[in-house]
Amino acid sequence: MNHWINLVAVGKILLFGLVLGAAVPTLFALGLRLNITATADGRSNSGRARLMLGLSWAIFALVVVVVITGVLFIANNFIGHRTGVYLFGNGSHK
Repeated sequence: MNHWINLVAVGKILLFGLVLGAAVPTLFALGLRLNITATADGRSNSGRARLMLGLSWAIFALVVVVVITGVLFIANNFIGHRTGVYLFGNGSHK
């Protein structure tokens, strides 16, 4: 460990950023792909379409939850300072 840079922490941050930075857009793209109800020739399979449509909406809901959680995590100290409610803990190390 360097005295100026904590390389372990930097590695964890990079790994976490890459995983979420790639996983959330991939899930969103998968949700878009599953949202297609018609085939290339214009026919629709209603039984499969309902299942895929429900699965795509579940994936969209998961993406929305991840994005909202990320925004709240970033704004945790601001929200806690203004309201006194710390959603993810106040970050004090006693």
